[in-house]
Amino acid sequence: MTEFGKILSGFFLVIGLHILAFLAGGLIGLIASSLGIYSIGSILLFSALGIGITQLIYIIPLIIRLVRQRNWGLMKGVIIAAVLTALLNGGCWLWFAGTFR
Repeated sequence: MTEFGKILSGFFLVIGLHILAFLAGGLIGLIASSLGIYSIGSILLFSALGIGITQLIYIIPLIIRLVRQRNWGLMKGVIIAAVLTALLNGGCWLWFAGTFR
């Protein structure tokens, strides 16, 4: 596989992990709402809007693992996708903060 193919694979790996994180947030929301702790909507909203911060839970261990395996192309794709996610998430937060003043 070429270097570009590995970078693209890392990018799509992060997108898949984001989808799994969103589904895990939904499952936590479903459990919390059945216990009467929170509504499922509020936890799903946090899961979607807080992805820039929650991605640190699974991206940093993934990058450490890829460094140990010396899989540089995949690591580059993971880092690029994580940085783009954080920048887009930060921009959305700034836009929401400006909208709701």
